[in-house]
Amino acid sequence: MNSDIIRYMNNTNTSDKIELKLKNGTTEYMSNAEFARWACLVEGIQMVDQKLLDANVPDSNTNWIKPLAFEKYIQERFHSMLRDVEVEHMLGNI
Repeated sequence: MNSDIIRYMNNTNTSDKIELKLKNGTTEYMSNAEFARWACLVEGIQMVDQKLLDANVPDSNTNWIKPLAFEKYIQERFHSMLRDVEVEHMLGNI
């Protein structure tokens, strides 16, 4: 049997997990779904940040913070983001 296949079969507890190497030297694992939810949140924040920059809203103005809007964005974007994460993880890009 091919050694890559054996290595994959022996590593089933983390093969479906995304490995994250932290700055302190430890390693954490995240499921594709968990990673996709975080990616949706980051993407949503980046979109809002760009709109605020375009509108010249000062950093001190926090009236734009709408947690329910972020939750709705995550719910709507999650399934397509999950598929993107699965493909990128399978390709070894994350």
